[in-house]
Amino acid sequence: MKIGVIGDSHIPDLSPVLSTRIADVFKGLDIILHVGDISELYVLEEFQETYTLTFAVSGERDSEKVQRYLTEKRVVRFGERRVGMIHGHQFERAQEGAIAWMRRLLGATAVSSLPGFLLEQFAKEDADAIVYGHTHRPYIKNHDGVLVINPGSAAPVPGHRPSVGLLNVEKASISGRIVYL
Repeated sequence: MKIGVIGDSHIPDLSPVLSTRIADVFKGLDIILHVGDISELYVLEEFQETYTLTFAVSGERDSEKVQRYLTEKRVVRFGERRVGMIHGHQFERAQEGAIAWMRRLLGATAVSSLPGFLLEQFAKEDADAIVYGHTHRPYIKNHDGVLVINPGSAAPVPGHRPSVGLLNVEKASISGRIVYL
């Protein structure tokens, strides 16, 4: 199964449209996963109409309508494989304020890295892969047998080249790669 991963499209906030190269990269995909900061609900609808079935989670920059429609975290299954989806802004929230105080009070160890936080978020779901966004930086690495991937920002943002991710889900494995637009 071939899956596209996109995040931080920020339409129309940062860009009126996405790169036309996305049409080439996403051609023939089975499913798309959008990891938040979609901005407006019509963008998600356009993904479904233009490309294929699209699953998504909300980010902190999404409109109120998007945030009511989507959850911040979810797990999708593809056969025997589970993929956790989260935007990633929750890491910053967990590092400060009442949540961090509560973690210390309960004796929970502080999570010092974003990948560690993501693994913790999906530990009970036994995820084979975790996709996230928020940082606008492409990232792909295996952590303790879990593929962690950030497709980067699909929108052109200062200091970052637009990019998306591709996942190949097979019965026994999940692999991925970053594609720059």
